[in-house]
Amino acid sequence: MSRDWIRFLFYKGPSFVGTDASFEDADYAVFGVPFDATASFRPGSRFAPLSLRIMSEYLELPAEKSIRICDLGDLHPTVSVDVMLRRVGEAVERIVEAGKIPVILGGEHTLTLGSIPRLGGIGGLVIFDAHLDMRDEFMDTRINHTTWLRRLLEEKRMEHVIVVGARAYTEEEFAVADDMGVQLVTSSEIFLDFRGAVKKLDALTSGLKNIYLSIDVDVLDPGYAPGVSNPEPGGIAPIHLYELIKIVAARGLMAMDIVEVNPLFDNWSAAACAIYAAYYAMLSSTTSSSASR
Repeated sequence: MSRDWIRFLFYKGPSFVGTDASFEDADYAVFGVPFDATASFRPGSRFAPLSLRIMSEYLELPAEKSIRICDLGDLHPTVSVDVMLRRVGEAVERIVEAGKIPVILGGEHTLTLGSIPRLGGIGGLVIFDAHLDMRDEFMDTRINHTTWLRRLLEEKRMEHVIVVGARAYTEEEFAVADDMGVQLVTSSEIFLDFRGAVKKLDALTSGLKNIYLSIDVDVLDPGYAPGVSNPEPGGIAPIHLYELIKIVAARGLMAMDIVEVNPLFDNWSAAACAIYAAYYAMLSSTTSSSASR
């Protein structure tokens, strides 16, 4: 007996962009990572995947081609960093093996350390973030949301790593980033000379394919996006991020994540951070999909 009436009459709950596509038919596979166990300031990003899904159902991108997205749901909750990293890595590996592009909804930024090592053939890593996340140790641990990029580059040296929007980092982090060949496009560069920053990012990503894109929403100024775990003054504007993401995504994405939205500190009358995060994830996917055609 056909069960189409069930889908017609009942709403199961939010899915990313309201999709009901099957995994087999999808180009992109979305999953959430409800994890914030190493949060050093404001915990709560574990609730972001649900918040992003709710907001994504009511957003539209102008004049963009439709894409086929499957929402797999969330990974099982855990407070173990090791378990989370293993689960993220296994999920990403299985999605890519099936010929799909993973879209990961965080959760804290540590999750990127689980996904990238399980991917082969990455042409470059582009990170939008207020921080460099290259401390050697923080709060008595060596693997957390402030150290993940340093651990990643110690394990897996990458030729093209670009951090966009950085403005909060120690001298040690800057020195390590320089030693490891990490390229920076700072928030000051973007704010004071946006056209110059566009040209710089365009040049840094020229010729790159199969990019891993990681968006930490605290790259935005907290005046626009207060609902993040570690807000930093002096950030960029949403329109800046919109245009810069399009440059990166147009090169072609292998995978992406969007992290550090904190619904507990978002303004639920507007839910600004969740709206921005969902919108930028949609933008990245549609731009990358158009580039691959």
